[in-house]
Amino acid sequence: MRRRAMTESHPSSSDSNSRAMPFAVYSHVSTYRAAQLELQLYSPSLRVDTRGPLAVFNDHDKLSGKVVLDSLAHHTGRLVLTVEGCFSYPPLPGHSPYSEPRKHVFCTLSKAIDVSPPIPESRGFTFRDAFMMRRPSASYLNAQAVLTERTYPFELALPQGCRPGEELPPSFSSTSAEGNPFAASCEVSYKVVVAWYPETILQTPSHLEVPIVIQGDSDFESKDAGLGASGDSWVEMPLKTERPLPVKFAIALPTSVTFCRDSSIPYFVVFSTTPKAPLLSREIASDSTISIALIRQIAIQQPQSTFLLTPPPSPVKESPVRLLRRVGKSNPRLKRKRSEFEEEFAQKPLPDLPFQTCYSETKTVFSDFFIGFSKRPRHHCEPGSHPSLEAQTSLPDGLHKGKIPLHKDMLPCIDWAGVSVKYYLDVSVLNGIDDMRARIPVRIY
Repeated sequence: MRRRAMTESHPSSSDSNSRAMPFAVYSHVSTYRAAQLELQLYSPSLRVDTRGPLAVFNDHDKLSGKVVLDSLAHHTGRLVLTVEGCFSYPPLPGHSPYSEPRKHVFCTLSKAIDVSPPIPESRGFTFRDAFMMRRPSASYLNAQAVLTERTYPFELALPQGCRPGEELPPSFSSTSAEGNPFAASCEVSYKVVVAWYPETILQTPSHLEVPIVIQGDSDFESKDAGLGASGDSWVEMPLKTERPLPVKFAIALPTSVTFCRDSSIPYFVVFSTTPKAPLLSREIASDSTISIALIRQIAIQQPQSTFLLTPPPSPVKESPVRLLRRVGKSNPRLKRKRSEFEEEFAQKPLPDLPFQTCYSETKTVFSDFFIGFSKRPRHHCEPGSHPSLEAQTSLPDGLHKGKIPLHKDMLPCIDWAGVSVKYYLDVSVLNGIDDMRARIPVRIY
């Protein structure tokens, strides 16, 4: 296969089909060749890596382009275009580390195009022409195909999630997984597959696979530490303990709880005694141990191909006399209800196949611990002014301020068709025999 990339202001529209259909127009045209066909893919941008130039799309873009068949390709057949999203994960435990990774296809879009010879223009038609009309030969049809550009435009809209937070997973490939706790040995990849199936045994089908890149919406911005200056931008979540205590612990996070991989997760751990107890506050502030951990959970689920079916119970034998009595008491109204029930049951869709978890992983990608609460919160006042007594007593007795750095090689959160990648922030405060804990889900994109 030979591929090249070029930049144009707009795609060529020499054929009537491309002029009639208002497909999305992008500034870059990538051209890929295989036996008997050529694929031109329009994209808003390009990315160059070891595989060459790759077309880059936003998760809300449309994949558009055209397929050009060779003049030597058969005059009839079918073109099938497929966009496939694949999640690759490590091989089974015990296998060689050089084994091929396992793959789960979570997204598939297909479009079929029937290819037929062009219809000749109508001319003067007589009865003798109709009587002498014969089926055109293959050589005639191939000659007509040479004179006409065999171009077939297409457009495919990328699927969208059903709920907010279920965006199409962006392309992901960790290049520095070794020694990096943030990196994951998983990959999210996309490709466009074009297959040509001629309606003749004299020619072999043609197949072309082209990798593409899907990226998230660049206009979306996360709320990081800089937006937490005002009290309305933070939310407190309590830490739970097994027994009631005269002290309350909580963790404060930005309200969105959504973070970019190039940013960090700011947080505050606070405590307050109820009622206020200065001696107990000093003891907790000096002797407590604060633990912070960022947990990643990956789960792959696939439909069960085979599952056990319990055989139906054997029918109970019934005497002929009792059976005749039951038939004799049959009611036409009951028969009608039964037929309506059967019709309604036949129109119901089949239930979904049960899913089974074929891969799961839970990993701590970041952890840290601290001794004591190093700070006591204070109100920021104008020079010469003092906070009110009510505002002063509402402040926590102790505060720990921290920040969890993230990394570009982190696998983003995914919730799509059997692929689940989730992150949790585990917080623990240990004071004597009491352990206060909380687990907060966070979104990383």
